Amino acid sequence: MEINKRIAEAKKQNLKRELEKSIDELIDVLDKADSLDYFTIEIKKHKDRLDVDCILKNRKKVY
Repeated sequence: MEINKRIAEAKKQNLKRELEKSIDELIDVLDKADSLDYFTIEIKKHKDRLDVDCILKNRKKVY
């Protein structure tokens, strides 16, 4: 029982690290493209594979 808890905690921590790394990289790319204002991030996990997609929104401010 204790081993299962350790395995579950390790999986959780690994997923958190993967997510943080992916989002940090994505934010850096968005910053370089000067596109930090409008975007959507979609995250999917399937069979230990993490997919992170970003959709840029091309919106102009109208005053």
